[in-house]
Amino acid sequence: MSNRVASNRVGAYRVGGLAVALGIGSALLAGQGVAAADPGDGATDPSNTASSSTDGGVGTGTDAEKDSAATVPDDAGDPAESDGSDVEDDADDTDPVDEIDDIDEVDDVDGLDEIEDVPEPRKRAKAAQPDVDPSESTTLAEPDPDPDEPDEVTVEPEETVDEPPAAVAPTETPTPTTTTTTVSSPPAQPDEPAVTETPVEAATIELDKQTSGSGDERPPSPIETAAVWTLAAAARRELAATDDVEPTAQQVTTSEVVAIPQIPPLEFLQHLPVLGPVLFTPIVAAIHQIPIVSDLLHPLIGYPLRPGQPAPRDVKVISPDGTAIYVHFMPAAGLAPGQTAPTVLNGPGLGMPGATNIDGTILDDILIDALGMIDVGTLRHAGYNVVTWDPRGEYFSGGRLELNGADWEGRDMSAIIDWLATQPEVLLDAPGDPRLGMTGVSYGGGIQLVTAANDHRVDAIVPTITYHSFTTSLYKAEAFKNSWATLLTGVLAVTMARTNPRILPAAVIGALTGTMLPSDRALLESRNPAIENITVPTLLIQGTVDTVFSGLESDATAQILMDNGVPVKVVWFCGGHGVCAHNLFDPTDGQLIKQRTLQWLDRYVKGDPGVATGPQFEWVDQRGQWWASDEYPAKKGTPIVAGGGPATLPLIPYLGGSGIPFVPYALQAPVAVNVRMPAATETTYVVGSPEVTLTYSGVGTSRHVYAQLVDNTTGLVLGSLITPIPVTLDGQTHQVTVSLESVAHTLRPGESVTLQLVASSGTYERILPSVGVLNVHDIEVSLPTADPTAVSAGGVTTVALTVAA
Repeated sequence: MSNRVASNRVGAYRVGGLAVALGIGSALLAGQGVAAADPGDGATDPSNTASSSTDGGVGTGTDAEKDSAATVPDDAGDPAESDGSDVEDDADDTDPVDEIDDIDEVDDVDGLDEIEDVPEPRKRAKAAQPDVDPSESTTLAEPDPDPDEPDEVTVEPEETVDEPPAAVAPTETPTPTTTTTTVSSPPAQPDEPAVTETPVEAATIELDKQTSGSGDERPPSPIETAAVWTLAAAARRELAATDDVEPTAQQVTTSEVVAIPQIPPLEFLQHLPVLGPVLFTPIVAAIHQIPIVSDLLHPLIGYPLRPGQPAPRDVKVISPDGTAIYVHFMPAAGLAPGQTAPTVLNGPGLGMPGATNIDGTILDDILIDALGMIDVGTLRHAGYNVVTWDPRGEYFSGGRLELNGADWEGRDMSAIIDWLATQPEVLLDAPGDPRLGMTGVSYGGGIQLVTAANDHRVDAIVPTITYHSFTTSLYKAEAFKNSWATLLTGVLAVTMARTNPRILPAAVIGALTGTMLPSDRALLESRNPAIENITVPTLLIQGTVDTVFSGLESDATAQILMDNGVPVKVVWFCGGHGVCAHNLFDPTDGQLIKQRTLQWLDRYVKGDPGVATGPQFEWVDQRGQWWASDEYPAKKGTPIVAGGGPATLPLIPYLGGSGIPFVPYALQAPVAVNVRMPAATETTYVVGSPEVTLTYSGVGTSRHVYAQLVDNTTGLVLGSLITPIPVTLDGQTHQVTVSLESVAHTLRPGESVTLQLVASSGTYERILPSVGVLNVHDIEVSLPTADPTAVSAGGVTTVALTVAA
């Protein structure tokens, strides 16, 4: 008998022994449930819907590819016990894979989500949606009826359609049944080789019944659920342990999406007679008024109960690579049972959990004014279901943070959309296609661009204070933005995020040397969204004082979309990743952002053609005054130009430069080459990206000098923004032309600004110093202006008049 046959028989004995152990364990811990090695004829009792979809398909015929449909996610029974050790090694990393200590943590399929060389992401077009009833649950590929047979056979997939689970009463907590949604995969390309299927060994674990014909409808206790899923996790790992199969080098995907309801262990307190609604529900509601804190406590306490309304709920959606994503679904306010509404995916920023503040928080007005962050309560009361989530690698989701990669976080979003299409409160455009918009700031803005490029079921997006490219924002002109890289990496460390293992070393090298390794730069570039694939209406909201993602980022995105004929609107407000020093306590920015966001969603998600979205371009200046243009960018006026030189600039680190070292805030520099611009003779709108041409020579080790604009009236740097200018200090004469960060500044008659060329910047400062001397032969500066005849007053008042009209 060959070694392979012996190995198969040993595996069969292992499966049989494990099945017996699981049956005994289930009986002891949960009081019910069986373990079986053969599911029989595949028939399923409609009243017993807590099924484990063991095999969503068969293998590809090679030992290196494994089926992922039998994935059992971690901590399904107790959401408070999240995956805290799901750290996977990068494919390029030579370190051994860490052992998994907690048997309850099964977020990935054999660590396959860590592979970076993956196929091109699947793109789903609305026109190609399959005619599939989302209520149907399909199980493919029955197991071999004779597990002891050593000979290889070809298993033909066979569909078994189950009845949908019984509807949950709106006032009750959803029962923790596993929802399986079948999604058609793209057809194989003509030049793809035929797929040969391999034998399938499977064990089906029948979980304890959550509902039965006897009328016993009770949610399981957290102990029962944890016990069942722990046993299921053990079964999955045991069955996957074959000695003669090598790990695959490709990311495993599956055509099925599984969603596992999460039951907060303390939610039962709200069901207690008298004390529940009188004491505990108000306490839960009060906690949910506190941002972040409530989101961290939410897995324990749940939502405040609202009898008579569709119930909000949490699930863990299993992404195609097996990662469990913690998802929150909050139906629209006032939605009656049986009614549907469009849905908005509201993404969190980096280091933040998915928001669960169903009615909003006490800080929402401040957050939208400072960050452009629209809250869950506002969206729900505007008639939208709201979905939030913990991104992979953060908080209660599994997997590893991959910087919004299309093949990771992008596929997570498609899995969430698949699940949304099965929810009774969700308005559909077609089977499997929800009516869908997206909002979110920073990291939550970037995932909108990735998702809209990946999945064309999205109908409109509102990316806010986000990036066009990681490289142009964090490594502009090959200058490492150390201040923000250190801060963001620190946030991930404090929140115990599980990240791609190359992120921290890249941050350390950048902090020391101000440079990135080619492999780390390639990692950033690989995570940039494919803007050219976006076809849905896009409202871009950017901050004029954002020192991470400046207006140049949204401008690059807008230009591509407009060239492709996509409806685009651009709003610049005084906020973002920075400090609005001019109008810090003026709430009108947040008011306009809220109105423009809702108008955009109403127009393109609700599909109301009567909703006006305002001028194409709106911006706020340093005094808090809003201006508008009917076209983006605003029609150009006469630029303000000036020149200077010759001059000499000593390149000394840390001292005499702009701002405080390692702090992302620019200040007027005491040591600089200054070029004072002519004073305005009439009201002048400086809007856009200034341009600097520098002719120079020099010697030293410095690789950059920096340029900033200073308001001569206040002494403040415009937007606290500074731009690196690459220089080559080899004693030869060179010339370089650079576009500076975008500004929005209004000059009254007699007012002016000064360009400063400085040796160092707190935003970009590195630890290992560089020195030298720069001889400026000539410097030319051009400030862009808007044609005053094309500029009109904007702001909240204009919005109100537009709506009334």
